[in-house]
Amino acid sequence: MNFLNFKPPKIISFNDNHFAKSIDKLLSEENLKKDFIEEYAVILSNNEEIIGLIGRYANNLRCLVVNRKYRQYNIANVLVGFMSKRIYQKNFRDIFVFTKIINLDIFQNMGFKLIFQNNSFCFLTSRYDLFEDYLNYLSENKFKSTFDDDGKLNSVIVMNANPFTKGHKFIIQNAIKKSNFVYVIVVKEDVSLFTYQQRFTMVELGVKYLKNVRILEGSNYIISKNIFPSYFFKSQEESSVEQMYLDSYIFSDFIAPRLNVKKRFVGEEPFSKTTLLYNNVMNKVFLEKKIELVIIPRMLFQRKAISATQVRKLFIQGNFEKIKNLVPKSTFNFLKKLDYLKYRTDPDLLKLVDKGF
Repeated sequence: MNFLNFKPPKIISFNDNHFAKSIDKLLSEENLKKDFIEEYAVILSNNEEIIGLIGRYANNLRCLVVNRKYRQYNIANVLVGFMSKRIYQKNFRDIFVFTKIINLDIFQNMGFKLIFQNNSFCFLTSRYDLFEDYLNYLSENKFKSTFDDDGKLNSVIVMNANPFTKGHKFIIQNAIKKSNFVYVIVVKEDVSLFTYQQRFTMVELGVKYLKNVRILEGSNYIISKNIFPSYFFKSQEESSVEQMYLDSYIFSDFIAPRLNVKKRFVGEEPFSKTTLLYNNVMNKVFLEKKIELVIIPRMLFQRKAISATQVRKLFIQGNFEKIKNLVPKSTFNFLKKLDYLKYRTDPDLLKLVDKGF
């Protein structure tokens, strides 16, 4: 059988039970499992057997599998090319790949560039130039220092600010006391109750009168747990740990040098095992890179830690009387201008409100 006998790639329906079982079988044969997928594309033989599979989540290629009987053909390349075209048609500017090391050559031969690799997986992008553009943006927006130091007194805080609370401001104010310059990078990914632009504006307004603080754009290359896949890991916990290592290395190897910083401030999460693990992973990576991780205790109101989740719940209820105790005046005024009733119509409301940040 040659490649001409195969059908061209096509998108399949999640409701097709026949294909669902075939996908499960194909994935399990390669010790892979289902992941968050928006759509699958398959290549079928003339007898409707799935011989190749690829999935997509946002701009992220996932679950590339080719039946072992057909690996001498160009099926993987055809699937990657087909789904890449789909991603660009949906107005994404770049494509991310998180994959097993065994697939590295396939993607590199198709022009993808490696950003990170360890013993478990590799992370590639179709547009390394956009990654370089972001790093150049950081360099161009760094403070022009008159201090004769090596960055030890310069700091970074990465925050979602969903929304910007007194707790977020408290971390920034603590960083200012221990730093010459403080950079605040706002997480760019738009999977929050408030949009990226809304969150960025709230942070900007909240630190407007603080000296030596600069708010910086986020980047899709600051990889969150929402984008990072789990299909080739044994457990969700293993996937989470690898995402933490990736985030820590991208920060320490690329972001910190461009800003000339040697400190990263984070808020304490005493009741969150995930955040505690994240801080431990960062600390381990940063020690190698001679970057200090500074953990700031949470700000309290009436003996309870101020939480953005709590503010989101109050916002949806329209309870601005309680909100004003938990957020800076600038955030309070910003939220008051929004139509909280409109947010209640979002089909993903509960998930967006209960996110742990």
